[in-house]
Amino acid sequence: MSKAAELDQNTLQPQTLESQMIKVGQHTAIKELYTVGTPKKAIARLLGIDIKTVRRQLKKADWVAYQRDNSEYKSLLVGEQDWLIKRMKEVGYNAIVLFRELKLKGYKGSYETVKRFVYPYREKQSKACVRFETAPGEQSQVDWGSAWVWLGDAQVKVHFFGLVLGYSRRLYAKGYLNERFVSLVDGHEEAFRWFGGFTTELLYDNAKTMITTHNVQTKELILNRQFEDFSNHYGFVAKFCAPYRPQTKGKIESGVKYLKRNFLPGRRFRDVEHLNQELEKWMLEVADIRIHGTTHERPVDRFLAENLIPLKYVPPYQYIPAIGRKVSQDSMVSFGNNRYSVPWTYVGQCVDLKITEGQLLINSSGAVIAAHDLLSGKHQQSVSTAHYAGLLTPKPRNQVANRPQHDPYWEEEGVIEVRDLSVYEAAAFAGSASLTRH
Repeated sequence: MSKAAELDQNTLQPQTLESQMIKVGQHTAIKELYTVGTPKKAIARLLGIDIKTVRRQLKKADWVAYQRDNSEYKSLLVGEQDWLIKRMKEVGYNAIVLFRELKLKGYKGSYETVKRFVYPYREKQSKACVRFETAPGEQSQVDWGSAWVWLGDAQVKVHFFGLVLGYSRRLYAKGYLNERFVSLVDGHEEAFRWFGGFTTELLYDNAKTMITTHNVQTKELILNRQFEDFSNHYGFVAKFCAPYRPQTKGKIESGVKYLKRNFLPGRRFRDVEHLNQELEKWMLEVADIRIHGTTHERPVDRFLAENLIPLKYVPPYQYIPAIGRKVSQDSMVSFGNNRYSVPWTYVGQCVDLKITEGQLLINSSGAVIAAHDLLSGKHQQSVSTAHYAGLLTPKPRNQVANRPQHDPYWEEEGVIEVRDLSVYEAAAFAGSASLTRH
């Protein structure tokens, strides 16, 4: 997406939208802006649409998708519509595959005709989801959103960390200039302090700062080591949406959109600190006390029933970046001009070093495999004999298998060699000659 397009999307600059159908997000924005007292004309100017469109959408209880008249191309698919409806699910609503298979059945129409026929079914399939409600204190949802914001005299891309409590719908958000791990940790801890606690589980998408692997086929899920350490510190359960299913965390998706459409339009801030000060005021004075469109209650009122894990029982997380090292052939790693032993089975592998409370912790795949007291001075070694256990134990030999098999002088036990008498006579003659010389 170009910067100009992103500016239009994130700052909601007036655009010519009347040639397009009203989408669900625009319908929601109209409803929410009107709920907080925004005049209809102002909504029309803000969203770049006609005031008649605003009036029509306000009369509708829910958003209704535009339905295309299919009569034009249905006539070209006579006799194949039932087959298409059954087959399209089997091929993942892939119009190219369906077009190729239709040609095998004698179809003479175009690919575009097939694509237009499949499109409404694909849209329904991709947007269909079940609203998932959670009990008080059970779940929060976390996500990032970004927008171009006026900071002083320049437009800067600001990344908004958002966390919404699943039951009460109370929202916490904070702006950052990046989405790095240190910002992710700070966003969590600021949200925990804001609410005075946290829920049993938190739901995320598949950002690299949290997930290393999430295979949709095998269900394999591997957390980023640093994020796993963070979640273990607080003790919450980290859950993740299936890849390409962001609607699973629809509560925070809606919360981030609400922030962009209700807080940011027309605003200008001195810097990020000023933005976050104003954002906190907006959360308290607007977001917390609005009538939520789903619960039909104020989030601040439902929050009274939230059963959060109190934050006072958990100390702040200390983020210490891991230091990478490769285990040497003698099963050691170097740090600070000193050397520390590692279990010999990790020779040649890369491990992470972390320093905490006077100790050096050596980690592999998120698990501590060795711990040493930090050495003072230089050129010293800290060695644990347990790290070499089993390395020097001689391997049992298969002596039967290793014995020489083709020694020409070898004779099996019990076989008596019958030698010629001349052999003994030669030996006796050599012995007598030796005695004569001496």
